[in-house]
Amino acid sequence: MTTEPSDAIALLTLDRLPGVGPVTVLALVRAFGSAEAALGARFDDFAAVAGVNAARARGARGLRAEVERLVLRAARAGVEMVSWTAPRYPAALRQLVDPPPVLFLRGRSELLGRPGIAVVGARRSTLRGREFSERLGRALGRAGLPVVSGLALGIDGAAHAGALAAEGDTIAVLGTGPDVVYPRLHARLFRTIGERGLLVSEFLPGTPAAPHHFPRRNRILAALSSTVVVVEAGARSGALITVDHALDLGRDVWTVPGPVDGRACVGSNRLLADGARPLVSVPDFLSSLGSDAPTPEPAPVGAPGQGGKAVPDGGATGAPSTLEERVLAALDDRGLTVDDLTHRLALPVETTLAVLTTLEVHGDVERLSGMRFRRAA
Repeated sequence: MTTEPSDAIALLTLDRLPGVGPVTVLALVRAFGSAEAALGARFDDFAAVAGVNAARARGARGLRAEVERLVLRAARAGVEMVSWTAPRYPAALRQLVDPPPVLFLRGRSELLGRPGIAVVGARRSTLRGREFSERLGRALGRAGLPVVSGLALGIDGAAHAGALAAEGDTIAVLGTGPDVVYPRLHARLFRTIGERGLLVSEFLPGTPAAPHHFPRRNRILAALSSTVVVVEAGARSGALITVDHALDLGRDVWTVPGPVDGRACVGSNRLLADGARPLVSVPDFLSSLGSDAPTPEPAPVGAPGQGGKAVPDGGATGAPSTLEERVLAALDDRGLTVDDLTHRLALPVETTLAVLTTLEVHGDVERLSGMRFRRAA
């Protein structure tokens, strides 16, 4: 626990009043000097800022006792509590118009002092998207850059898993209380991040998942990041809300190009048309962040968003001249495994995988069962 529990309890009590959210909590504190002073303010004065319903509910029997009980529950679970009046509160969150009054932290709270890279995308993602997200998470983890995401199924979970696999750091921003696992399929990932990374929530312990919680948590996700990467996003993906917050905060936004006819990429491809930076090379992306690339990766095939195909005949000489062209020339319509390609081309396994991933991102190859690849039709 931090050293200002009474202040945090007062802030949380205000936040539980009807019609009161972070913006109104901030207005009340500014109007009366502190959360405690707001709770003790005259009815009319309080109502002028927060409304009559909130002013009436302020005196509800047991309201503060319930908050205190939940805060004690957090302490027993090893959850830290930091209010935005505390020096430890992340400066990045103060940039928000509606900073969360209190943060609940489980794990390595020192990670809040390091701007991360948000990797976000669709829950209903493709295998291509999840594998790229996991690979990007690994690369960021090896480069010492914290991966920030939302623990959701699909792209989010893959990014977290990649960072952890590389012994890197990762921060999960939750749409539930800090002790509530959601989705249940990520129970093991939740526990691992709580032990090796950091779980962050603005919701009281025991708070279940609710549809409106996840758009709300996305502003925190964006604020804790210096850069946002959208791997895949459908036309109405929640990842686009994160992008809106990132742009409001002046963060850089990158997008992984996807097939123009892929439903999972409609929103993310639209971001490219709107000016997002295309992520077509992980080493180049890391270099733009001031980090060295952990593994070599070839240049992308074709122009972003143009569906460009590599030309495997190598031009007038008939000899493939780039790694992408060599891989495409070696593939057939039946498909080859990574081991087959590695042996045939005399390339390192990691280089072959990197080339195949780049080609797959641009729709030049298709992945089959058993980690076999073939040229796209």
